[in-house]
Amino acid sequence: MKVMRSVIIEAPIDRVWAAVRAFDAVADWNPGVAAARMESGSATAVGSIRYLDIVDGTVFRETLLAHSDLERFYSYDIVEGPLPCRNYVSIHRFLPITDGDMTLGIWSGEFDCDPSDAAQLDGIVGDRIYRDGMRGLNDFLKGRR
Repeated sequence: MKVMRSVIIEAPIDRVWAAVRAFDAVADWNPGVAAARMESGSATAVGSIRYLDIVDGTVFRETLLAHSDLERFYSYDIVEGPLPCRNYVSIHRFLPITDGDMTLGIWSGEFDCDPSDAAQLDGIVGDRIYRDGMRGLNDFLKGRR
């Protein structure tokens, strides 16, 4: 299954990337994440694992698979988490919007799941994690979070 959401972030790309480039910075801007810490490695080193406490009480462990300051993206997989899916890999990418000095945030993921879980996972992953996370990033950069 593939899930993707895109959001216009009302800040220049350098400011956006500075806020998100560290793998454990997600708790600063994502309203769904209560706390994040590096379990191993460093915040930009491929192979590092982050541990996330989610506001609903669940926990995720994720591995940083790729990270590029030049292309402004990172990719990760889920090692442990409550979602009913397998083989989850996600890419969080940012592109400059030159008209207005804004940023396009694109968050996508691909994973295997039972067909009966597909609609629910599209809403959870696509809307609650990706879209709402990037809306939270926009609010954070505007000083509203």
